[in-house]
Amino acid sequence: MTFLCEQVVSEIDRHDLNCDPRIFHVLHLFLTEPGSPVAREVQRLIASEEGLTAKALLFVYENFVQPNVSSEKQFESMKRSQGHLDAIRSSAETSAELCKDAKRKSTKDDVIKALSDNMAEILSRTAKLEQELAASQSEIFTDSLTGIYNRRYLEAEFAARQARPSPKYFLALLDIDHFKNVNDTYGHIIGDQVLKLVATAIKSLIRSQDVLCRYGGEEFAILFDSADETECADVVERVRLGVTKHKLVNRKQGQTIGSVTLSAGLALVEPDDDFDTALERVDRLLYKAKQAGRDRLVIQM
Repeated sequence: MTFLCEQVVSEIDRHDLNCDPRIFHVLHLFLTEPGSPVAREVQRLIASEEGLTAKALLFVYENFVQPNVSSEKQFESMKRSQGHLDAIRSSAETSAELCKDAKRKSTKDDVIKALSDNMAEILSRTAKLEQELAASQSEIFTDSLTGIYNRRYLEAEFAARQARPSPKYFLALLDIDHFKNVNDTYGHIIGDQVLKLVATAIKSLIRSQDVLCRYGGEEFAILFDSADETECADVVERVRLGVTKHKLVNRKQGQTIGSVTLSAGLALVEPDDDFDTALERVDRLLYKAKQAGRDRLVIQM
């Protein structure tokens, strides 16, 4: 155990990281569980242009190690939802009984009022249930920093699409160029602001049917509902050029940070792809875009 701890500390020193317990936990899993999703993601980060950074490892911790919602919260939410469902079912059964009574009575005013009250109760309970489910979904599937969907949602949406008959659609990965320089030069607070701005800009530039997720520390994924290469490539290019038009300014310091550029990869998801296979294919194209000089899109040939 002592030797393993020394290995983790060695990795922290080698990559010039701070000894945050969450970072220690991620690197410990990386060394002890080489085939795990955490280890694969850390390995991908090591091979990336930015390398291992504290921000990237904290993102890994948030998305792979620590559930966004505790089991206790999930259980409480399920109990509340079940309570609403039970009440709706009870109200529906009461309405059915009242309808039977209406057939036997000559005057139906009391029955109609009771049915009306019962329907109001059903609608109220249904609204509460919808709010509860929406809140639970938001907590589980939303990235806490940017407010867009997170990697967990990307995986769930991918699985749902792959379950369709003969699915074919495009997937894009976009990465902020030289993002490490932004963090190193201006600090992580400004870095977070850049991530928020880029996420907001991308969301405004894609179509309503396109799904945007934060995939990595400074990486974003767009899941298209189309197998038309030209159509999807046009959206990615619109995003890249649109984001570049935004001029970043540190208002507190009066500093002009400049523009942000994006490198991107775009590939078709095949019917027999699993999540890792599809992401690795697109990630290789993103890497080619970086190697070719960044600020460009590389499409699967």
